[in-house]
Formats: sequence, C-alpha cells, structure tokens
Amino acid sequence: MTSLLSALHSGQTPTLKRPRHALTGLCLLALANITWAAPAPELERQLAMDIGHKLIQPAYQRLAEITDHLSHDTEAYCQMAGSSLEAVQRSYRDSLNAWMRVQAINWGPAEKYNRNPSMYFWPDKKNISSRQLNTLINNADPAVLDPAAFSQASIAVSGLSAIERLLFDAPPPQPNSYRCQLLSAISANTARISQLLAAEWPAYMQQWQADSDPLKGIRLLLKSMDEIAQIISQQKLAMPMGSELSKARISRAESYRSASSLANIRANWAFITSLLQGNSDQPGLLKLISRENDELAETLRGLIFTTDHLLKAMDFTLEHAISDPEQRGKLMMLQANIDTMQSLLSADVSGTLGITLGFNSRDGD
Repeated sequence: MTSLLSALHSGQTPTLKRPRHALTGLCLLALANITWAAPAPELERQLAMDIGHKLIQPAYQRLAEITDHLSHDTEAYCQMAGSSLEAVQRSYRDSLNAWMRVQAINWGPAEKYNRNPSMYFWPDKKNISSRQLNTLINNADPAVLDPAAFSQASIAVSGLSAIERLLFDAPPPQPNSYRCQLLSAISANTARISQLLAAEWPAYMQQWQADSDPLKGIRLLLKSMDEIAQIISQQKLAMPMGSELSKARISRAESYRSASSLANIRANWAFITSLLQGNSDQPGLLKLISRENDELAETLRGLIFTTDHLLKAMDFTLEHAISDPEQRGKLMMLQANIDTMQSLLSADVSGTLGITLGFNSRDGD
C-alpha cells in the first residue's frame, strides 16, 4: 500500500483491470485493512445534513442564479436589447458547468416531475431532441412558447441539452426569429426548474433529519458518487473514445457542439471530491472514512490528488484529444483513475461505512 500511495502522489497511474470484471489491485489492497464496523449512525445522519446544507444547497443556489442569468441574456439577445450570441453561449457554458456539479443528484427534488432529465436529456442516442426541436421550429406555434405550456414540454426539448443544439448548431438563432424565441422559452424553463430545485432542497433535507433510517443521507450521497463515476468512465469517456483510435467519434462526446465535454467531467469530478473532502467550513465523508480506516482515507486522498493534477494538465478539449494518440493516452489514464475511484466507493467505502448501496441505475447498461 505504501508503494501504491507513493505512485499516486508522484503522478503515476497503476495498471488496473476494469471494475466490471474484478476489483482493481488498489481496491484489493485497501480491502485487506478495512474495519467493517459502521460508525455511529447519528454521526452519519448529522454529517449528511451538514453536507446537504453547506455543500449541495450552495451548488443549487448557484445553478439557479446562473441559469437565471442565461435566461436574461437569451431574452436580451433575441429582442436585440444589448446581448450578443457570444455572450449567450458563455452563459450557457456557465450554466452547463453549474448543472454538472449537481447532475449526479437524481433523487429528492430532482426526481419530482422528471426534473433531472428535463434539465439535461443525455445520452440521446436516437437524436430525439433534434427531431423534436425541428418539428417545433417548422410548426412555429406561438402558443408553445407560453411558460405554462412549456413547463409541460417533452423532456427532450426542455433543458440544457436542447439549448446547446439551438446555440451551436448551424444556423445560429437570429434575433426576432421563432428559433430564437424557442431558445428563450427553453432558457426560461431551465431557470424555472433550477429555482424550484434550490427552493425545495432545504425542506427535503429535513426528511433526512426525521427519517427512521439514520444512514439514508450518506447512502444517497455515496450512491450518487458511485453512479457518476460509472457514467464518466462508460459514457463520457468510453463512448467517444471507442475501443481504439480508428473508432473514436466526436459526435458521441457529451457536449461536442459546445466543446464542453471535458469541462463537464471536471465538474462531475468536483462533485465527488467536494463530498469526500468538504471545504474550509464543512468536513466531507473522509471524516467518517478516516475514523474507521485511515489507510483507505489516505488512498482516496492520493487518488484525488493525482486525478486533480491530471485534469489540470489537460489543456485540450476532449473532442480533439480522442483522435490524438498522445492526448488520448492521458484520457485513458483519467479513465483508469475514475474506475479506481468507482471501485473504492462501491466496495471499500460502502463496506467501511456499513452501507449497502442496493440497486444502481447503471446496472444492466
């Protein structure tokens, strides 16, 4: 374990098997020293409450503020009131980044009324969003744009993924056009959903306080980290990279239109690391993990350090890197680190905390 930690801190990436077939060598080494007794349940309940209030709530509030800014920028551009297409595109990228920091939370307020997929419909393997957007544009029905009507719109055209198509696919939306009015309606709907998520989160948190299961909050947080790690590896990296260089496909990258795919991964990773490490005002889950198994906690810290360093060194877009042999190798190293994190979360961490994750929405994919 000491040599492995040294490798992690030095920036080296250990050779790993895919976690779908077997635990990685890193995971097996960590398992040898796990203390399987769970921490005090009430401590877990309170820590989950604190993380929810001090880490997740601010992230939802930021999402609401940034999507509101996107809505105002879009309306101003479409009405020729001072904004530009480039300004709207910047606001979109900011909104997408803010969403990626809470994308993994597919429960609580995000589960109500299909808000999670309504905010972001991906992957869209059958290109449903583009087809439905084209139908709306061709029909040009002004009644569709009414906010009350649009709140009932298909999840394929109601959120950020639809906005990306309108903003970055040719032709760009022109002010006073129906395409631009549709863009404005979707942006307003995205801001509306974001505001509801931020407004309803505190009340949802009180359910954790009253729930008869004191481990509910920690279980949901751990499950979200586990699932988003799988999504990063299996969809956000593996799908565009393909099994070999000749099979790389830019169009499979998550946000290839806006060239934001790697930025999305950075934000998803920030979600994982913030829950583990916390911040200056709030400890994260490593507080519990370290108390039960300090070596496992050190392994996680080393992995976070190495992956942070790797991501900071990636001064390219994923869309370019998947077809570049040298940069592609860095993406493969990133994927190996993400796979290691997922294995540690699903086996070592859950076992250390005495938590059974149960059904994973990624099972069977």
